[in-house]
Amino acid sequence: MAKEYQIRIEGHLGSQWADWFDGFSITLEADGKTLLSGPVPDQPALYGLLRKVRDLGLPLVSVNQVHSIKGENIMAVNTYRTTAKVVGALYILGFVVGIAGSVLGTPGQLDTVSARSMMIAIGALLWVIAAAGDTAHGVMMFPILKQNNERIALGYFGARVVEAAVIAISALFILLQIPLGVEFLKSSTSEIPYLQFLSVLFIQSQAYSYQIGMVALGMAGLTLCYGFYRAKLVPQLFVVWGFIGYVSFLLGSMLEVLGFNLQLLHTLPGGLWEMSIGVWLIAKGFNSSAFVSESTKDKAN
Repeated sequence: MAKEYQIRIEGHLGSQWADWFDGFSITLEADGKTLLSGPVPDQPALYGLLRKVRDLGLPLVSVNQVHSIKGENIMAVNTYRTTAKVVGALYILGFVVGIAGSVLGTPGQLDTVSARSMMIAIGALLWVIAAAGDTAHGVMMFPILKQNNERIALGYFGARVVEAAVIAISALFILLQIPLGVEFLKSSTSEIPYLQFLSVLFIQSQAYSYQIGMVALGMAGLTLCYGFYRAKLVPQLFVVWGFIGYVSFLLGSMLEVLGFNLQLLHTLPGGLWEMSIGVWLIAKGFNSSAFVSESTKDKAN
């Protein structure tokens, strides 16, 4: 009975080589490698196939036997294709919702808060929705990253949960401005300085908690990009860009906590990366050849 094999070689081959490899499908990968996939009837046929690879003069990277190609692996690839679309959509929606929350959730002067309480509350709730989306990122990516390294998967999930919790606390400080604004309009002259002090305290607490959340985001993003690099789930351009963007997030947010005002410039590389990777995942998905069933891994080892 023929068995399905995946052979990965260094360099790109044209589709005209399919006949040379007995009708094997040829997939050009983003990292400069070529994936050959197809059935092999027996061991002599496999050895003959490997001799053809040798005759090309291209380095052989790996040879994997794939079980139940029409069953569990196709189901896994389809599942991860759906996951990629969901994760990509979460990136884009999180970016948009975060900007909307920042615009609507800015309290302003305490004497105007009561009149704008509905908009402020909506802005804070948008931040909570964005935080929930961050947790969903960790949940959705966990089984994918776990295939390559469980520690990376746990690290990313944990960092995303911490980030979401801190951002939710930041949203709470925004909401606390609303009752202060109501009391401000009813307060006597002697109470105004106290209410203004509380307002400034909550605003500063919100700013600090937000930047701490961004530090957690930077750590989560670096963990994710390392997982992408190890598993080759996305093109290396996104890996390098992601590392740069999340280092900027991490260091810039630390500087903000220390009192430097960067005007959110440190968030631009990472923010643009999240939008770009979101579009890529929706359109292209993860590199399907990166998914190998556990039984296949055991066979290969």
